[in-house]
Amino acid sequence: MRKLKDIVNIKNQNSIFLYAVVVGILAGVVSMIFSWVLHLLEYFYNSFHTHRADEYFTFSQKINYIFEHPGSSLTVLLLPAFGGLMAGLIVYLFSRESKGTGTDEMIYAFHHKDGKIDTKVPVFKSLATLFTLPTGGSGGKEGPISFIGAGVGVWVANMAKAGARARRTLLLAGTAAGLGAVFKTPLGGALTAAEMVYKEDIETDALIPCFISSVTAYLVYTLYAGTEPFINVSGLTSFHFSEIVFYLILGVLCFSFGYLFIKGFNDAKAFINKIKIPVYIKPAIGGLLTGAIALILFEVAGTGSLFLESTIQGHMPDFFGGALWFELLLSLLIIAFVKIVATTLTIGSGGSAGIFGPSLFIGAMLGAAVGVAAQHFLGHKVSIASFMVVGMGAFYSGVANAPIAGIVMIVEMTGSYVLLPPLIIVSIFTFILSKRISFYKNQVDNRFKSPAHSWEMKNDIIDQILIKDHFPEYRLLAMVKRNATVIETLNLAAEIQASDFVVVNDQLKYQGIISLRSVDYEITKKLGETKVPVSRFMDKSVPFVRPEDKLSKALDVIMRHDVDKVAVVEGELTLGYIRSKDIFEAYTDQLKSKKDNS
Repeated sequence: MRKLKDIVNIKNQNSIFLYAVVVGILAGVVSMIFSWVLHLLEYFYNSFHTHRADEYFTFSQKINYIFEHPGSSLTVLLLPAFGGLMAGLIVYLFSRESKGTGTDEMIYAFHHKDGKIDTKVPVFKSLATLFTLPTGGSGGKEGPISFIGAGVGVWVANMAKAGARARRTLLLAGTAAGLGAVFKTPLGGALTAAEMVYKEDIETDALIPCFISSVTAYLVYTLYAGTEPFINVSGLTSFHFSEIVFYLILGVLCFSFGYLFIKGFNDAKAFINKIKIPVYIKPAIGGLLTGAIALILFEVAGTGSLFLESTIQGHMPDFFGGALWFELLLSLLIIAFVKIVATTLTIGSGGSAGIFGPSLFIGAMLGAAVGVAAQHFLGHKVSIASFMVVGMGAFYSGVANAPIAGIVMIVEMTGSYVLLPPLIIVSIFTFILSKRISFYKNQVDNRFKSPAHSWEMKNDIIDQILIKDHFPEYRLLAMVKRNATVIETLNLAAEIQASDFVVVNDQLKYQGIISLRSVDYEITKKLGETKVPVSRFMDKSVPFVRPEDKLSKALDVIMRHDVDKVAVVEGELTLGYIRSKDIFEAYTDQLKSKKDNS
């Protein structure tokens, strides 16, 4: 009984493995239900109109189609707006954290919240996604399903009264289970969950539990979906050495479109957040614009899986009608660009969907375009499907800073290792070009810069660093006056990508910290969003530090009060603040300095 109690209460590694199996079973069942409902709703959506994503028309034929089928065209236009409105209402009324991709929120919880997430959020996120994608919103199902899996992991951890370290592990195990199930990638799901939290590292502590939960969820999910690969591809061939230049061109193209995707998404999101209309209306407007795009390019609507499957089987779109190689190439590049626009409108406006699916779609279109060019210039038969598969892995590797995950996921999704060499070359090449960009803003560089691993830091080193010695000046962007309104602070948060703000009075005297994650939006709605000041929700108990304090004191404040920054005060004047990231960078610099001097 004592051994059983030790296992149940997660007091050793074996109990973590046991709970990883439990998480895998539960996440596999939930993924099965989610995928079934999503498939059913997509079928229902497709029954409303006669235009199919794998029916290719020229632009002139597309225009004629709109006028010849007004009922179907109106459905294509308005259904995404309806889906956006419903998703917006779900987010606004029940769970503000349910908008967006879900993956970034999971990463933030891992690093800054001891793995804690509100377990009701994945439920509402599922509902929001089931309105966003089946109605024609552009996105993928992996963000929501990974967040659902993460919620399962955290729920199990809470039931087992797990500590912070075990909770983080089960959070990632649940994420791995969701990904491994829906994409039928037991190995890739585990590696993706462990890699996506960092830019240049992998969470080795959670790797084995991630493998266990991902494989378990995969086995459960295959009872519903079978064991066939997620993407059925025929005609894949190992690359010829003469194609290497074109594969490198594909890497450059994936980086360029990836940069455009991330920059455009962030700029559009910041612009949309500034618009003074109710937040639940914004996804509806994004959906309406997405529907307008889908009238001309229905190929980009929804997950795009039908069009992707058709294209990878060799049915190339030709929007110009000449069947010339450069017309095919241009058609494919147009689709890739418009998919970026449609996804930005859908998710950036507040819809609920992921970016892994769109990344595969965009990368495949770029790969097909380069494949068409390679076939023309090389003068011999080139496997365009091979270029598409490599493009999928390379594009995701770049935008997510996850090359290992991108490579392994694609290999498992296609069920073939024949393209592993070019997939490795192009994915790593794209990753190197894209190291300064990432779709996931909450990623940190490595485990040494993550608050999740503060317990690994050598206290004797961090105790040697005085704040004033390492920081000649302090950050000011995330400082607000106590009479600033919540809505003003939300708009500022969207611009600078911050969630916690230092609050000061008109004389710059420190007042406290406001975390937008803890704001009661029901109160702000009742009192009027334009009137409620941040002082109503600020936490006055969060202490400040002084320049002569040690860096360890600043870290202690951040860890004890679950904030990501601490104010620096001299006398009565607030000089600015330092972030948790700044502290870990200072620690890393000190370690490097000691190593260089030894």
